[in-house]
Amino acid sequence: MKNAKDLCKKHAGKHYLLCMHVLGLMTQATTLKELEEVVVSATVVFSSPASHENVEKYFQNLQVLLTSTAPPVVKDIDTTEEDSVVESSATPFDDHFKKVIQQAPLDTQGEPNDYYCSTFIPKLLKHFLPQSVLWSGLLLGDLGRHGTGPVYGMLSKKYSRAAQNSTQNYTKDNKTQGIMEKSQWDLKKIRFQQKRLTRLDDFVHTYKGLHEDAHDCPWQE
Repeated sequence: MKNAKDLCKKHAGKHYLLCMHVLGLMTQATTLKELEEVVVSATVVFSSPASHENVEKYFQNLQVLLTSTAPPVVKDIDTTEEDSVVESSATPFDDHFKKVIQQAPLDTQGEPNDYYCSTFIPKLLKHFLPQSVLWSGLLLGDLGRHGTGPVYGMLSKKYSRAAQNSTQNYTKDNKTQGIMEKSQWDLKKIRFQQKRLTRLDDFVHTYKGLHEDAHDCPWQE
């Protein structure tokens, strides 16, 4: 959530906490419709220069969503300054959310909007929403819920079969995998010695070399 915190601090100012909670709502969205609802509400609240009926209406909607949904676990991630800059490429969600945001009913007349943050939504659209399928709940759970037809039916059947498995799997509400997180921390901080590997081939080559060196150590014999 480091990038999200930077976004809110730089572009939401005194409304940092509210924006972080709104981003938390987005991470919990399990359907595109749910995500769109939060995006539209946030757009009206933070992009309306004036405060009138729409700002009040959509702010109340955010309040309802926040109070009816369990707050997500937000924790710091140890990153460098370079990590906080997201280089995002175009995805089908670019145009989709541009249209969603453009259609949001902004208030342009009335008292000044105290929640107005002119750059928050544009930055959210540029750096976060195009990859929303990766950081939200859209790809979690039964993917058959996203549509109808043979393909969606097959996905639901696979999910049902996996749910009958007694071992831990993607159908269960799995909590933080502490062992895996510690393993990744060791890999990044100790074995890679904090080297920045931005290319997949560099990662594979470096990892293979470290793995071979570890097996050649005297104490491994």
